[in-house]
Amino acid sequence: MSRFLAGMVCGAILLYVAMHYHVVRGTDGVFLVPKVSNGLSGIYTDIRDFQLMDWQQHKPLAAAMVKNGQTHPLEGSTMTTFRAQVDSLVEGLFD
Repeated sequence: MSRFLAGMVCGAILLYVAMHYHVVRGTDGVFLVPKVSNGLSGIYTDIRDFQLMDWQQHKPLAAAMVKNGQTHPLEGSTMTTFRAQVDSLVEGLFD
């Protein structure tokens, strides 16, 4: 009986975290971002190799990160891609 109750408590805690937080894996490790709207969508996201197009597909996660002031992982991936695109454009214009 005690294993059943422990399983129920563990399940309830995991369901609460899944409903209220995004679990995000970035270059700095794994962290939690409070969701803007509660639900079971977007529970876990690996953002280490995200491009600008990926952020457009994960708008609720990006909004939650901006709202909670966790924009450091957001800036790194998009700015690197943006700089690479601008560099290739400039090289194309001057070659």
